[in-house]
Amino acid sequence: MDNNCRTYVYGNGNRFVHEWVPYESISGTAPRGLKKPRNRRELKLWQCLIFFICLMVVWILTNGWVYLLTGSMDLDSFVMEFEFLAASGLFVLFMRADPREVFPLRKPHISAIFGVLILVVAGYLAADVVTVLEMFFVPDALQRIDEGLAGASSSSLPVELFLTAFMPAVCEEALHRGVMVSGLRTSFRKRWQIILAGGALFGVFHIYPVRWWIPGILGALMTWVILETDNIFYTSLLHFAYNGLLVVVSFLASDSTEQASYTASSQMVGISLLFYGIPLPILIYTGCWLIRRSVTWNKPAFIEPGLEEKRLAQILVPTGVILLTGILFLLIRV
Repeated sequence: MDNNCRTYVYGNGNRFVHEWVPYESISGTAPRGLKKPRNRRELKLWQCLIFFICLMVVWILTNGWVYLLTGSMDLDSFVMEFEFLAASGLFVLFMRADPREVFPLRKPHISAIFGVLILVVAGYLAADVVTVLEMFFVPDALQRIDEGLAGASSSSLPVELFLTAFMPAVCEEALHRGVMVSGLRTSFRKRWQIILAGGALFGVFHIYPVRWWIPGILGALMTWVILETDNIFYTSLLHFAYNGLLVVVSFLASDSTEQASYTASSQMVGISLLFYGIPLPILIYTGCWLIRRSVTWNKPAFIEPGLEEKRLAQILVPTGVILLTGILFLLIRV
């Protein structure tokens, strides 16, 4: 190649400035602005499961040690939640995974935020139905759990919102919708498999042998949200809003002097199912539709043309199942 090769240097707005540049001055150099690509690894499911099991073992063994040292239940709860966040971050760095892919965070859309809030209401109603079913089938176990949790909450509503709503929304989401979903994505091809596995792991994470159904359902719902949006902000918002709603309702209920009941008749279960049977599937469908609408360019209609049967089935089939189950409970009369 000619050692007096000419190159061009751009500048001065839209004008080109021509310069004579010796070839020796640029030979062996890389173009400006380019960076060497990083060697990032994908998290494998077996790696994430080993990490999850080890973290759970450490959490069980160290649970309560801060309370024994300081006498503060609030500080103990803060440290336990922070363990999940710190361990998840260190695990991602140790495995040389890309934090931006494991913990995807993007600018939220207003329609998706409304969709998440609607799903919070739907999740609360679904949890209410599951609670009534637990009161019918396993009232003794439910009573033991609630008595074990009695007195564990803070007397301050802001502190309880921070510890029970905000901290889990950040720390637990980093673990479950960050690390664990990243591992599930590399091992399962079908979305429903990832959703079921994510819900099961979130349910097991909450340990209680009876009430794991409620976090399991919410975990599956939040796993769907992260798969649909690839934005951990929405799952954190859902987690925060749902836990915050529970905290507020709990504080309002604590002012009541009525004795809590842990049993439910078949009539109570049937009426609850009939009461929630119509709004619950509609709320879930509406929330999911608003979220899908925010991440697709074509902005699908509420009932998309050509998909009427499929969309109506997604609403009517769950509604029919819930209503039929409620009628059966009313007929039992136990």
